Amino acid sequence: MQDNPDALVPFTPNATYSDPTFSDCFQATCFKTWGLFITNSNNVLSYGGGLYSFFNNYDQGCLLTEACQQNMVGVYNSSTIYLYNLNTKASESIVTIDGVGVVSQALNDNTFAQGVVLFEEP
Repeated sequence: MQDNPDALVPFTPNATYSDPTFSDCFQATCFKTWGLFITNSNNVLSYGGGLYSFFNNYDQGCLLTEACQQNMVGVYNSSTIYLYNLNTKASESIVTIDGVGVVSQALNDNTFAQGVVLFEEP
């Protein structure tokens, strides 16, 4: 589960498909798959997305700090992105834009999950 193996083992990124390379990762929880990765796209709408990360190698100890995964939604070189009612669990950053965290889970705690009513990238 999650980082056993990480997102780069046994697969390697394929530039043809704009696969993430994880070159900006500096901690173990970063080398995991994204819940949603939007790249080179326009006019993307998501309604009621639920992206969850409960385990770290079958262990739920990471739920104590809500840090099972570093990033959940990545937006790169994209515009007109609307994510309505986005709910995540245990990801330090809910949304990143071009590698920079812009929506923190710590500021969006909502009982069990972390929630954002509307995220928009014009």
